[in-house]
Amino acid sequence: MRWFDQIHLTPLSSLRLTTTEKKRNLRATGTMAATRTALALLGHEGMESGPRPAAPRRSRLRVVAVALRTRPTSLAAPGLPPAAPEPVLPSPPVAAGAAAVLLEAGVPPADLRRAAGMCPELLSVSAEAVEAALRFLTEEAGVAEADLPRVLRRRPRLLVSPVAARLRPTLYFLRALGVPDLHRRADLLSFSVEGKLLPRLEFLESLGLPARAARSMARRFPALFGYGVEGNMRPKADYLLGAMARRADELYDFPEYFSYALATRIVPRYEACAARGVSRLPLPAMLRPGDAKFRSTLTSCVGSMLPRRRSALWHATWVDDDAAAAAAAKETTV
Repeated sequence: MRWFDQIHLTPLSSLRLTTTEKKRNLRATGTMAATRTALALLGHEGMESGPRPAAPRRSRLRVVAVALRTRPTSLAAPGLPPAAPEPVLPSPPVAAGAAAVLLEAGVPPADLRRAAGMCPELLSVSAEAVEAALRFLTEEAGVAEADLPRVLRRRPRLLVSPVAARLRPTLYFLRALGVPDLHRRADLLSFSVEGKLLPRLEFLESLGLPARAARSMARRFPALFGYGVEGNMRPKADYLLGAMARRADELYDFPEYFSYALATRIVPRYEACAARGVSRLPLPAMLRPGDAKFRSTLTSCVGSMLPRRRSALWHATWVDDDAAAAAAAKETTV
């Protein structure tokens, strides 16, 4: 039997709805409409099924306006104007009295707001405290007046550090340690002796180095005081003593090891040496040269003996040109 024969055989009475069924359908339709209205008022339009009535045009415009105010710029919709960028708030100004003293000392006005952003304490520091700090830097620390803008641009915290409780004790400690040219390293004067200088020396001693060796490393490379122990020095020392299987004595000969980035300099260079069978390449030869010099040195050391550390060939082989040394120094991390 074909499908259209079945239609003709279907009684017409079964296709007609009774009056009771029509009323039931009308009540169901009204219930669904009421449910849709309630869900729309509660903000759950997506929970019901079935077609929804079109929203008034005024509501659509309101939604678009809200979207333009709240949508991120990375999710800009096609055809809509780009959202306005968030305004960059300027750095707060330095206290008026302190600003006048710094301007008289030769600090450019553009550096004042930058200094306040780096050291918020400048917002409330007194002019007398700034004058005392400047007088200490020039008269006791030996900083030339012409160098004050450069020093303060690098370390504005010097201006808010108390002279008697912080600057002068740190100066005496570094002098006793034998750090040379402190007028060129005035940024170290804002460091606390108990909170920053001594913990670095104690960490070096914890690696097995004698106290005299730790002091010598800091004297020859004062930048050690600026490196964090947990975030910088300890991971690099652990890699040297662990994966590289070196001794802490090599850190004494080359304290600049801590100035190179672990992930982008130390690890790739050591893995390249280990892959060529030259895992004992000295640290200066491994880290100091540029990429071209390093590859040349590594190739020349494959299958040959390394020069003795005290020989003239050692320095002739490992000392790189000034340009490569300057490029390596840029990898310094605090």
